[in-house]
Amino acid sequence: MSDQTKKAVFIFSVCLSIALGLHGWHTLKPDYAWSTKIYATIQLFTLESGNPEEDPLPLTFELARYLAPLTTASGIFLGMSQFILLRTRQTKVRNLSNHFIIVGGNERALALARDLSASGHQVLVVLTMEGSVIAESCWNEGFYAVEVSESAHNLPEVVRVTQAARVIVFTEDDYTNLKLALLMRKAAGSHHLPVLLNLDDEQLCNTVQNQYESIAVCNYYRCVSRVLLNEYPLEFSEQSDFAAQDASDIRLIITHWDLLSRAFLYQVAKVAHYANCPKTKVYVVCKGVELVEQLIHAAYPHIDECLELHFLESQDPELTPNVVIQLLASFPDEALTSILFLADSPEDSFSGSVRIKDQCKKQENLRILLPQSPLSGSLEDRQLCVLPDSAVFCNAHMLLQDSIDHLAARVHQTWYEEISERIKQCLDRGDTPQAERYQNSPYFKPWTALRNEQKEENRGAADHLAIKLRALGMAQKDPADMDPAEVDAAAAKLNGKQLEALAEMEHQRWAAVKWMTGWTLGPRHDPSKRHPNLVTYQELDEPTKQYDRDQILGTGKMLRALAASGKKSH
Repeated sequence: MSDQTKKAVFIFSVCLSIALGLHGWHTLKPDYAWSTKIYATIQLFTLESGNPEEDPLPLTFELARYLAPLTTASGIFLGMSQFILLRTRQTKVRNLSNHFIIVGGNERALALARDLSASGHQVLVVLTMEGSVIAESCWNEGFYAVEVSESAHNLPEVVRVTQAARVIVFTEDDYTNLKLALLMRKAAGSHHLPVLLNLDDEQLCNTVQNQYESIAVCNYYRCVSRVLLNEYPLEFSEQSDFAAQDASDIRLIITHWDLLSRAFLYQVAKVAHYANCPKTKVYVVCKGVELVEQLIHAAYPHIDECLELHFLESQDPELTPNVVIQLLASFPDEALTSILFLADSPEDSFSGSVRIKDQCKKQENLRILLPQSPLSGSLEDRQLCVLPDSAVFCNAHMLLQDSIDHLAARVHQTWYEEISERIKQCLDRGDTPQAERYQNSPYFKPWTALRNEQKEENRGAADHLAIKLRALGMAQKDPADMDPAEVDAAAAKLNGKQLEALAEMEHQRWAAVKWMTGWTLGPRHDPSKRHPNLVTYQELDEPTKQYDRDQILGTGKMLRALAASGKKSH
């Protein structure tokens, strides 16, 4: 029986005892004043029946004589049990060590807590405003919970920050998350405590990521976009069930502007670079599109270097499917088109997606991604791809970025070893100035010593690895599933033209990450974010082109490093 049920039963027993007692005394002593009857009834709860001499006693009085003391006893027992339970839980929290702290009681935070708890970790959920019902639910699910104000001066002590293994701040408010993350980091002092905070706003996430090196930053919607782009490649081919190697016209339509679509556009700008396809064409179709265009270019001034962007106004969300249908009619037959159809509600997304599919004549190379809704539960259509429930994305490997960081660290380690070998070769032939230039690179350091922004660049390279493999003809999605020998064999079969196309793709990918993180063209100066190679592949010098070719030819080597580490990338 839940605590709420126990309390309800207790209150009902009190009310029933009073009603029965008043009725009984009124039957026995109708001439008593009501204040006297109330006093006598209350005495029943203290085992004092008033010793009435009447016989027989009214049934209601007899019931009240037994029910009232029983209610008193149960109340005492309930109070004592609650006191003992509270003290026991407080003791358990005070004895916690090497635990995960999750600040926030929203569904995403609780889904993450469940995933960590299922993996065998001790999880303490810190509730700043969610209330006792959520706290009780946490205890019932097997992890710890405390209720404390976000402004409480002793919050770090209550949650035992100095004994924790990791802190994850995941409330619904970005600025509350930032404040609490900095508080936890400061309270940890010299204790090495990884602190991760979620920031749903894409631009704020980038800003904080670049400004605060003592804390790690994640964006839930960016993590979701990473998974979606991996599961549903834009260069898909319905005929071959995997990415088309020679696709030269890849397009994406986004029908709604919210946190997910913004993060998805950011991920596409960084990663969606393909062989034989100069730029991915992206169409934003929504109401108030002029403002959306301004917001996009204010956040990412150089995004046009990465994508071919188009903006179309839809005066009313109900008209959006019509705008999309007209747009699709203008596309060439060979265009591979994905539609991320978001709307004000999942039901609107479903109805709009079905309308587009039914009325669009060019369906061979069309795929529509739509969120789950009650209407999409039994949908079986290859071109209508229902996205997983949001709780599916709230797992530790994705939100904590452990999986992508593991792969990104392998990418960086492979590059680090290559540069180390080049330094050795320079020193062997007496070219000390070139060796020093390599050594002075701000990226020439172990993964753990990289700045957050530098790690994000390596994550972009890791995200693109699956695209490289598909461009080599590999059908699997997870790089960790690939046989490095097969990848080497596929790379060895490339002719000169094919290798150049893939090298150009790699250069576009590298440049896109730079453009999206604020770099500009100019003489190299890392503090000012200027780089001379932010030009087209054709404008690069031969050594730089060869470096891009080597990145393609060395894909198998990177996979061997990944296999040696014994973990999957997703």
